[in-house]
Amino acid sequence: MAEKLKLDRSMELYKEASKIIPAGVGSNARLMKSACHEFGPCSIFIEKAVGSYIWDVDGNEYIDYRLGYGPVIIGHSYKEIHDAVHLADEKGLVYASDNELMIEVAKTICRFVPSIKMLRFASSGTEATMGAIRVAKAFTKKDKIIKFEGHYHGWHDAVSFSTKPGYHCAREAIPASLGISNGMSNYTLVCEWNNFESIERKVKDNYKDVAAIITEPVMGNASAIPPNEGYLKYLRELCDEYGILLIFDEVKTGFRLGKGGAQGLFNVTPDLSTFAKSMGNGYPIAAFGGRKDIMELIGPGKVMHGGTYSANPVSLTACKATLKELDKSSVWDSLYSYGKKMMKGIDEILEDHKIPHVVHGFPTMFQFLITDKERITAYRDLAFCDMKMFTKVQYELLKRGVMVDEDGEEAIYTSCSHSSEDLDKTLEALDDALGDLK
Repeated sequence: MAEKLKLDRSMELYKEASKIIPAGVGSNARLMKSACHEFGPCSIFIEKAVGSYIWDVDGNEYIDYRLGYGPVIIGHSYKEIHDAVHLADEKGLVYASDNELMIEVAKTICRFVPSIKMLRFASSGTEATMGAIRVAKAFTKKDKIIKFEGHYHGWHDAVSFSTKPGYHCAREAIPASLGISNGMSNYTLVCEWNNFESIERKVKDNYKDVAAIITEPVMGNASAIPPNEGYLKYLRELCDEYGILLIFDEVKTGFRLGKGGAQGLFNVTPDLSTFAKSMGNGYPIAAFGGRKDIMELIGPGKVMHGGTYSANPVSLTACKATLKELDKSSVWDSLYSYGKKMMKGIDEILEDHKIPHVVHGFPTMFQFLITDKERITAYRDLAFCDMKMFTKVQYELLKRGVMVDEDGEEAIYTSCSHSSEDLDKTLEALDDALGDLK
């Protein structure tokens, strides 16, 4: 049996942070429970991260499968990206003017993702989805959007509905936060994902007022649930038939499922797309773009978009260096090989322990769920998964030096810095953890 995790310094820092930082964390998602039972919610404070490993302030070392919630596709502190960025920052950080690198990186993104004809840079996924929705409404001259239960598109008001609703609550736009104006729910319609009949009814009843359907092509904040066969193509067909724009939120899937993102993998072309996370390997950069006739509406006196840090040279340098790595077929061979072996290994170990389960997703972004159901296809299916058991497994993995998120609705992410030794350690840790939990 593995020893109890020692987190004394993290607990000290969490208590200190709680005095001056709301909830003691820089982002609500960083609160944990499993690692710190006696303190209730807390946070593990990190000292450093290199390659596939991350170390906390108490000296605990972990193989990292959270990877900053997905951005770290190449590896933490990857030398080529690190060196390029620090050469760039010697030339200054923010200019209040543009730089040539903005054009170069934009052209590379357009080459990777053919649906992108024009784009604007931003600093976060939230900003990117906000920009995409705004320009979609301006183009269509309609005020409403349709989103799906369990899909997360950032924390701005238009999309902060039904991101984590109760599994048995009414199927309507449920605010995900205090402080959202009552009237906002009139402009955001919510639908069950992967349900062909449900989205068809919603569109037919509301198409005259709906500017866009925004969807994650894979449910990044709901256990990496993949789309049903033909579902994304059906969304495309519905949008074409009823004059609605289709927005793919590829903040998580972009440059992670493949060079062309989920839209390349599934061969479905959206009107607009959003990107962040993996495009910078951890540096803060995002983008939204798509059809030229839509994006040309952005500009003075038309659609407002701006940002002090948008297209700054340091983040653009990180993006350029990251995309250079992702342009190599050997990188994708490594990513997919590792992920496939890990998914197969997890499946076999759960089978050996006679634990009913599902392992689904893609080699760079997947999850295992403890459930009697054969398939999980929608957010409310997670009600049939043993999330408490998942959290226990997560804590036992932490004790054994493997870090996945304690929330089974988050995905497991891989990077090309993960090694065969990491894989062996990970699977051995899972096997041992499940043995202790019997």
